[in-house]
This record gives sequence, structure tokens and C-alpha cells, in this order.
Amino acid sequence: MVKKRRVPSVSDTIFGTPKMRTVKNPLAIDFPKLYPSQPKEKDSRRSFSPTQQKAILHQQDNKCAICHEKLDNRATEFDHRKPWASGGRTIKENGRALCANCHKIATHETRLKRIDKKRKPKSTNPFF
Repeated sequence: MVKKRRVPSVSDTIFGTPKMRTVKNPLAIDFPKLYPSQPKEKDSRRSFSPTQQKAILHQQDNKCAICHEKLDNRATEFDHRKPWASGGRTIKENGRALCANCHKIATHETRLKRIDKKRKPKSTNPFF
């Protein structure tokens, strides 16, 4: 329960009037949000559930989606085909099981693609 305190208002301090207002928290100020909330299209759950993981492994016949090597349970990582940060959903159809090495390579490639999109193209004019 929040204790209510009686705090003098600004006009009280300037004009010396006896009016007091009740404030729940004198430091609670409504600031505009600095960062917009996440888009609604993102799933609230980022990782695949154990049931989804088993279904993905069964669908891929317990092999890596890239190198097709047999997966070890200790080194299996689950990846979104369309990245979660780009609005990819956490569903069985968007998931794939990868070995640790292939997952590192695939993640690195998607990061490089995202960085390249943000870069400005160099001008072709040699004088500028």
C-alpha cells in the first residue's frame, strides 16, 4: 500500500497559501517514453519450447539443417529462419536445429547483412 503524504504545492511556496495537495509519490513524473515499445508482431517468447524443439529435431531427422551432420544433444542449437529481432515468430515452421559451428556462421552472416544495409554507399565520383 502506498502511503499518501501531504506536500505543499508550488503556489503554496510562492504565495504562502495554506492549500495542501495529496500526492502518492512526489517523484513520480510522467516522462514520454524514450524508446518505443516492441512491435506487436514479435512473440513474447524468444526461445523454442521443449515440445517445439523435439518436433524440429524429428522433422530434420536429428541432423543439422546446414551441414546435415548428426546432432549431439549437448551441442544442438535452435535458430529462427527469419530472425526474431526482425519479426520472425517462434513457431515450429520458423525454427531449425543447427550444430554449434553452423549456428555461429549463420548468425554472423545475418549480422553482416544487417550492418551492410545500414551503411551508406560510397560515391562513385572520384573528386568527392
